Amino acid sequence: MATTMTNVRIFDGERVTSDSAVRLDDGLIVAVGGPELLEPGDEHVDGGGGTVLPGLIDAHVHLLSGTPKQAATFGVTTVLDMFSKPDLVREAMEQGAGPNAADVRSSSVGATAPGGHPSLMYAPFPCITAPEEADGFVADRLAEGATHLKVLYEPGGGGPMSWPSLDVPTVAALVAAGHRAGLKVVAHISTAQAAMDLLPTGVDVFAHVPFDHLSDEQVQAFAAAGVSVIATLSVADGFPGPDKQMPLLGELTMMPRLGPAWLEVVKGQGERWMPPVLPDFRLPVDNVGRLREAGVTVLAGTDAPNPGIVHGASLHRELQHLVAAGFHPLEALCAATARTADVFGLADRGRVLPGLRADVVLVEGQPDRFISDTQYVAAVWKQGERVDLDGYVGSADEAAGLAMLRELTDKVIAAFKEYTP
Repeated sequence: MATTMTNVRIFDGERVTSDSAVRLDDGLIVAVGGPELLEPGDEHVDGGGGTVLPGLIDAHVHLLSGTPKQAATFGVTTVLDMFSKPDLVREAMEQGAGPNAADVRSSSVGATAPGGHPSLMYAPFPCITAPEEADGFVADRLAEGATHLKVLYEPGGGGPMSWPSLDVPTVAALVAAGHRAGLKVVAHISTAQAAMDLLPTGVDVFAHVPFDHLSDEQVQAFAAAGVSVIATLSVADGFPGPDKQMPLLGELTMMPRLGPAWLEVVKGQGERWMPPVLPDFRLPVDNVGRLREAGVTVLAGTDAPNPGIVHGASLHRELQHLVAAGFHPLEALCAATARTADVFGLADRGRVLPGLRADVVLVEGQPDRFISDTQYVAAVWKQGERVDLDGYVGSADEAAGLAMLRELTDKVIAAFKEYTP
């Protein structure tokens, strides 16, 4: 049965149009226009003046069991995984191919040096030690279903512990091998110098904006190279705010859909050990704002499930962070829809246009003016099928995801204890 929504505002991925109705049929958006789109026999949805958005895309996640279902309940209909092991990738892709779940695109295992980041959490997994191994590494990832390539470059560590890193020649060989295979290459970096080291290699996307200061010359180098950046400003939500509360817990609109189990997890993460001096998150916010001003393409991604970050829910926080960094709400919405679709070659989604996938979200309010209105998710359609927004909380998928998160967290804590008794 076709579905026609009327009495809506439409953000098409780039702008708010003059249209007031959209019709979905056979998994596709078939028409955008006015009330005349409603045909006898259609399921009619009166949008009550709300706003239809393309299904949101989170450009940076790491999978847990059930991630596709949790993400979809918050209007995120596509997730781009940036490092997960093959069995979990297959499980998530199979789930994402069905109803009530976000579509999954993945790098599978990212390329890192033996013992390199993120070995603390995911080891054992295949690593790479030299440029001549690049073609074989990429071929193995393609066999696992990878849709893009992730490389990790963290010279000198990137936190309280140090670990080995790929060198620049090996990253360059991986980029070349990935491009020969038709893959976009995403590079994990955390510092301005690391980014500058890799710009000559031709990486397509940086995962994370640098957490230290970018000079004006470095900002211009980003723009000249044409590299995109996944902001992941939500990493700041892993630390309690001035009110001693984890930031996500202040978003009262999303609490019922988070559910009591995840609320308890996020609360507990706020009570974990904290370093005596917290990172200065004003620096990455300033970097993002200046990259935007220079014309660099910035994408919305959360890095879920890091502490304080939850699949689906935290993308709404990420949009708020982008607006705080100087984005107009329309630009932030574009960063989570059309722009990410363009960068990752997802030509069938990211916009509300006839002929594209019927991945759409109906929200109450006007998020193009007030970005926090994205949280008021009234309904979600994935390939034209309405998503059960209440089906994840209390489900076996939720229990499996929480158990996996606990296992990964315990593994990291044990490694830190061994390093710093």
